[in-house]
Amino acid sequence: MNTLFLVFLKIVVAVAIGFLLRKHRVLDERMQKGLSDMLLRAILPFSILASANYPKSDDVFRGMIAAFIAAVIYYSVSLVILRAISKKLPFQDNEKRVFVTMTTFANTSFVGFPVMSALYGDHGLLLAVVFNMAYNIFMYTYGVHLLSGKSGDWKEVFLNPVTISSVVAIAIFVSPWTLPVYVSDPITLISNMTVPLSMIIIGSNLATLPFQKVLSDPKSYLVSLMRLLIIPGSVMLCVFLLYKMFPMLPTTASVIVLMCALPCGSMNVILSEKYNCAPDYAARATVQSMILTLITLPLMVFFCMKMFV
Repeated sequence: MNTLFLVFLKIVVAVAIGFLLRKHRVLDERMQKGLSDMLLRAILPFSILASANYPKSDDVFRGMIAAFIAAVIYYSVSLVILRAISKKLPFQDNEKRVFVTMTTFANTSFVGFPVMSALYGDHGLLLAVVFNMAYNIFMYTYGVHLLSGKSGDWKEVFLNPVTISSVVAIAIFVSPWTLPVYVSDPITLISNMTVPLSMIIIGSNLATLPFQKVLSDPKSYLVSLMRLLIIPGSVMLCVFLLYKMFPMLPTTASVIVLMCALPCGSMNVILSEKYNCAPDYAARATVQSMILTLITLPLMVFFCMKMFV
């Protein structure tokens, strides 16, 4: 419990620093965008590569397979169920489509990677990397199709820094070789920036938002309820049953659950703006879920610690 408290204390402090830096205009919009691009294009890939040097074992390899299978099942089932639910909602058609993507696709890389790394080290990050590969496949195919009405772009699935580094990291892990020290140490040095920088960027982003408007949107609360409580709660129950029936490491079970308990992904906002599909609704729901995650995610981590031992 003390470890959990310290992890989230570090996260809260980093978010608060980002918030204050933006409020005092040390960070501006241009600088924040530059930092975000640096994080996604360089630091996160280095963090993923660093996880490849985690000690190899059959249990970890089986956990990676389990994480990928769980992710494919999660996205397949969620998209079918949420698409059916959306048709019953008294929303505009564009909002219905955004509702589906917002509730299905969480912030698995920008938030998920640093949180799993902070909680479970390289083992947790390696599992998150595998889970995120399924996210890329579903988001850039069906997700793009849903928001745009067009076919997804397979180049976006495979030709982005996160996916490329993920494939390389998995290849290194399953190979009989490990990275030499003169390669792994510089990679680790850069990857250590992931958690503080990502949280500072989140804090900076929060400082610019009209909280009253964000926290008073009932349609966004429906997304937050599904994304932060109902979906991860359902996944936790399913994973717990499997955990009792089959051999599974506690870290594997916890990462699968927590990757489904993250706030709405920022890519939803980017794509909704690109295709003019209710971008304001997407932005409000994303920010609201990010704020509420500060309450719900520690609860989910606590339940995982109690259930998967």
